[in-house]
Amino acid sequence: MIAKIYRKYGFLILIAYLIAAFFFPVLGVVAVICMLSPVIFALTGKGRYWCGHFCPRGNFFQNVTCHLSKKRPVPAFLKSAAFRTFMVLFIIGNFSFGIYSNWGNAYGIGMVFYRIIVITTLIGVILSGLYLPRTWCTFCPMGSISAFISWLKRSRQRRGYTKA
Repeated sequence: MIAKIYRKYGFLILIAYLIAAFFFPVLGVVAVICMLSPVIFALTGKGRYWCGHFCPRGNFFQNVTCHLSKKRPVPAFLKSAAFRTFMVLFIIGNFSFGIYSNWGNAYGIGMVFYRIIVITTLIGVILSGLYLPRTWCTFCPMGSISAFISWLKRSRQRRGYTKA
């Protein structure tokens, strides 16, 4: 019952975050929950389960931007390992620089998180209109990291380094 309701209305968490952090930028750091959760799920062997079931932004794309979508296939380069790696490094670089530049300033650090979430969400909305609703999800940095962790875990299992 709760899962069914969340699948339909989970995007409201993203909207509430965007509104609350706009007025109280310190709340921007709450985004770290959605950044660490997919990694934790992947480390516990659940792959990208977070992405498909709990991610508020993925839910937003699935339930809201789906109405804007042209439903065209996602370009292959957006799904490529090279582009996904670039996005991970680009986002981590931006976070790192922003946090370093604002060290000791909770307002500034909150704004770093908030800005990146807003910008990447807008990019996702635009891509949803051009291609499939969850185009952003194909190269989302946290989803890419989760996929890499899952791949590493499977690779280690195949080589006999860990128990199956």
